[in-house]
Amino acid sequence: MGGLRHVWVRRPFTPTELPGLVLDWRQHPDGWFALVTYVETRGRVLTEWVPADQLRPLAVRPGTGSAYG
Repeated sequence: MGGLRHVWVRRPFTPTELPGLVLDWRQHPDGWFALVTYVETRGRVLTEWVPADQLRPLAVRPGTGSAYG
C-alpha cells in the first residue's frame, strides 16, 4: 500500500462519504487498515484505523498531478 493520500471515507451509519487523509497503513489478520484523519459530520476531527474497504481514493484529474488542479 502507498503512503500519504487523500481518500473518501465511508463510515457505518453515515449517509455520505467524508474527505480524509491516510497517514499510515497496517496489515492485520482481517486485512489492510489505514490510519486516517477526517472530519465527521458533526465537525469533530478524528484519527483512527479504518478498514481499507471503507476507503475510496480521491479521483485526480489526468495530467494535473494534484487533486487541486
